[in-house]
Amino acid sequence: MGLHLDQRFQPPEQLLYRAPGIRVGTFRCPVGHPDFSDAGQIEGYTVVFPRSSVWIEQDGQPPFVADPHVMVLYNLGQPYTRRPLAPDGDRADWFSVGPELAASIAKDVQPDGDPGHPFPIGYVSAPSSLFYRQRRTMARVLRDEADAFFVEQEVVGVVGTAMERAVPGSARPRRDSRAVVETTRAEICRDPLRSFTVRDLAGRVDVSPFHLCRLFRRETGVTLHQYLLDLRLRLSLERLSEGQPDLSRLALEVGFSSHSHFSSAFRRRLGVSPSFARRELAGMRALLSNPMTAAGAA
Repeated sequence: MGLHLDQRFQPPEQLLYRAPGIRVGTFRCPVGHPDFSDAGQIEGYTVVFPRSSVWIEQDGQPPFVADPHVMVLYNLGQPYTRRPLAPDGDRADWFSVGPELAASIAKDVQPDGDPGHPFPIGYVSAPSSLFYRQRRTMARVLRDEADAFFVEQEVVGVVGTAMERAVPGSARPRRDSRAVVETTRAEICRDPLRSFTVRDLAGRVDVSPFHLCRLFRRETGVTLHQYLLDLRLRLSLERLSEGQPDLSRLALEVGFSSHSHFSSAFRRRLGVSPSFARRELAGMRALLSNPMTAAGAA
């Protein structure tokens, strides 16, 4: 009794994360899958990180081997085909951005380029650091440990770096770095508990999201996400010093998705648990507001 092909195989593509203009997913296509050869057209501007080896032929370009040493680059709507190489077929993870975000990044990377076709070649080498960065981001997405700001920052960074490597020597406009960073910090500090996006911050300082992420890290030594996370954690210490009894409520108030996410970040960045910090800091606000009491206790 045989099985139809559509019963024997799962859909090869799995979408793991979606936000406006951003998608993250995986692709697992065995050699015998009915869609293995004809892959159709690409949705979004996409950077693919192969986990196995396969022959790829993009429309109008010579075939090449896609393996874990490279990032495969696709423009929106670009058709391609594949031929088998590794016995386990085509296994890959991918980051994708929409037209508006892709055009913003492309304008920064190559001001005179075609914003609708920012990837002029089919693949570029994948530096080890970027390869690991993408894997780390995927792991956090799969474990549901990544907030929206972090995912946006990492996808923009990876896609922008891939785009930059595809057009070596491209001239990128520069503005005063310190002024851009300080204005960004001021925007965050004006209301650090609101829901941010990298694109919103970049628009407020009139640079591309990719340029802002790179510039901020270069000038401050930390990523935008690390800066925002640390700021919120340090603000939470003020609430804990007041004896905030409900840690789940506090986690939500300072911008974390859950108590466990807050506690994990708190331990990782500050070295103790929120409950331990609450015990150690209890009464600080009252003592500081009444220095005579503090002096009398000395």
